[in-house]
Amino acid sequence: MQPKTKPRPAEKVKEAIDSYRLDDAPGFLLRVALRTHTSIFAAKMIEELTGPQFSTLAKLREVGPCSQNHLGRLIHYDSATITGVINRLKSRGLIKSSKDPLDPRRREIDLTEKGRRIADAAIETIGEISGETFAPLTRDEFRTLTEILKKIIQR
Repeated sequence: MQPKTKPRPAEKVKEAIDSYRLDDAPGFLLRVALRTHTSIFAAKMIEELTGPQFSTLAKLREVGPCSQNHLGRLIHYDSATITGVINRLKSRGLIKSSKDPLDPRRREIDLTEKGRRIADAAIETIGEISGETFAPLTRDEFRTLTEILKKIIQR
């Protein structure tokens, strides 16, 4: 089965091919920038936290106790991903779950005291990591980049 493609005039195809430069493609640049940031993150993040684990701890520190489902939505992880992250953080004693006081059918996820201490230290560390990743940018460029990325993910 062949992929469904919209027929395009040969002239437009040739123009697109002739003008395309991978080094100027935003998707390519995002991937390479993410690889750079991920490398710095892995080298400097404390407690061997992964990106998803850090995001989970940082968001819980920010919003407090919440359901696993809601937490996953807040940090843009699907159900399977957030379940695995939660299980690994629980096994390390960084988060706990308990019955939701407003709805006993639901479970609420929260930081343990150890998790709170590690989240605080990790948040401090992410400042250093971001500082290194974004060192080539001015403060205004950094703010602009952040706003542009927010527009892309919030559409």
